[in-house]
Amino acid sequence: MNILVTGGAGYIGSHTCKALASDGFQPVVYDNLVRGHRSLVKWGDLVVGNLHDTEALSDVFHRYRPEAVLHFAAFAYVGESVEHPAKYFHNNVGGSMHLLDVMREHGVRQIVFSSSCATYGIPRFLPITESSEQTPTNPYGLSKLMIEQILKSYSDAYGVRAMILRYFNACGAD
Repeated sequence: MNILVTGGAGYIGSHTCKALASDGFQPVVYDNLVRGHRSLVKWGDLVVGNLHDTEALSDVFHRYRPEAVLHFAAFAYVGESVEHPAKYFHNNVGGSMHLLDVMREHGVRQIVFSSSCATYGIPRFLPITESSEQTPTNPYGLSKLMIEQILKSYSDAYGVRAMILRYFNACGAD
């Protein structure tokens, strides 16, 4: 079974591809390599492309026919997002919208979205739980929250099944 992994040439995406392959899945990495690394793609095919290129993205769906998408592609630097919010909204939100629309075109309804604890902002109560208030304090966190809200709307309207991961810290060694 093919699984499309956007941002699969990054740290979390590449480790996810390794886990997918060890569980018998065939990861297909779609990454623009702006912040990812070709050398990290070891467990499946790499297609170099941008989420804004919906024709190329559609070709990947046509060629590989993925059953699901794991969406890790995003800019993720809080400080940079404050200095260049348009860059973050265009890339993170706009790219995700293109991905979701191509998924709909090809009848793919399952997505795991890599969000962030940055959607919580400064918590009023501890510990933070999944149902804690989400009040991001920077454009990065806001871009992730916007995508979460879009996924909810796509779920309600189009039957998209989404799993959202909100990381606090990603670390480890391979």
